[in-house]
Amino acid sequence: MKKKMMMTTMFGLLQMSVFAETNALIEVKLFKDWVIKGEEMPHNFNLAIKNTGTDPILLIKHPAFFSIGQLSMRPLPRKQDTTKENENQEHEYQMAVHAGTGGLFELPSGETHVYEGRKFFIHEQFPFSMEMHFTVSVYLGKGVWLNSDPVTLKGIVPDSEEHVATITDGVNPQQYELMAVTYKNERWLYTKLGGYYFSVCPLSLTNKIRVEPHDGKSLHKIWDGDKSMIHLLGQSILTEGPDENNVFGKWTRERKQQAEADNAEVRRKKQEAQ
Repeated sequence: MKKKMMMTTMFGLLQMSVFAETNALIEVKLFKDWVIKGEEMPHNFNLAIKNTGTDPILLIKHPAFFSIGQLSMRPLPRKQDTTKENENQEHEYQMAVHAGTGGLFELPSGETHVYEGRKFFIHEQFPFSMEMHFTVSVYLGKGVWLNSDPVTLKGIVPDSEEHVATITDGVNPQQYELMAVTYKNERWLYTKLGGYYFSVCPLSLTNKIRVEPHDGKSLHKIWDGDKSMIHLLGQSILTEGPDENNVFGKWTRERKQQAEADNAEVRRKKQEAQ
């Protein structure tokens, strides 16, 4: 079977994986293709899963448990013996499926699913290097994986780091730093805890960044010039903000709308064929 690949607007890849009667296209959306040393990576991607096979694909409903039980970054080159990896993932899979958060749902043949409004947190640890190669993989249980084509992230030294503010969540006294990190023609907001960095969103290259408490707890209002955003501390996401900053929310919203339209057409054709 031929593999197909399509670039999306910002480092996205459309990718194919095959196992028996279970086929899928996994569209991985990377919002930047670089990481800095100490960055918990990559917390800057989302994905759409299209079932191109004849059998339904079982996916975990709750996105947080999906990321634990089914979603993985698998380093390349792959180890020859994956027995231990499969055993560990099977344990996580079973725990996530039975966590009482809605369990599994069937993704029918021809349809696409998008976990809306979020970016994914991956728990694998990668040694920092100039290039990191991996697949984004979805685990279906019993040692079965859907693997993307290879994805590459660059390890870089930023051109500059600017301390923006020190913030807390109003409940946990732990202090976080807000940092503006610039690399070439990109400037990104990060939260920093100790030596670990968590990417939040892109910023304008020149505007002054200001921060003020929003709800006295975990929400803070961040101003990028005259544009305001609401930042949720602890998850490194924006709950509100213009599309040029809230790129995660924009992509998942638009991609889900596209998937819903495509799925409606798939169902229409199936009904006509009956």
